[in-house]
Amino acid sequence: MPQKDYILRQIEMLGAALILIRKKIFGGGAPEGEVENGLQEVSQQAGLALDLARAATPETVRLLIAPTGEIEPGSCWLLAETLYLDGLHAEATGDVGRALDSLGKARMLFALLKPMGAFLVGFPEAAERIAEIDGLLEDGGKNG
Repeated sequence: MPQKDYILRQIEMLGAALILIRKKIFGGGAPEGEVENGLQEVSQQAGLALDLARAATPETVRLLIAPTGEIEPGSCWLLAETLYLDGLHAEATGDVGRALDSLGKARMLFALLKPMGAFLVGFPEAAERIAEIDGLLEDGGKNG
């Protein structure tokens, strides 16, 4: 049980870091590279490789997060949220291709989590994130 508590605390800590990154994206004015460095740091601390997730196909990302077919919700949620924020940041900086790609992968990961309901207190459920991403992808398709 102590191991599980430790893992949940780590996930909550990384979730808090992602909240700060989100505020920087929406607040603007973050120094050059600060959001990127934050996303890389969170993914690295979670044992996930953001650069690999960016380069991989959605099918490969799914295999990375659930190699045995069983989803570990914490890792899946952290990568989904990181890719979601990566997509938002890419959109804010005008990189429409990366935005659409990262948001699409994030949506796929949130869809894996959707049946599990809420995962972290203070964050929307996977279904809410999916609806938000669908809106962004729809807008990206019209404007991009």
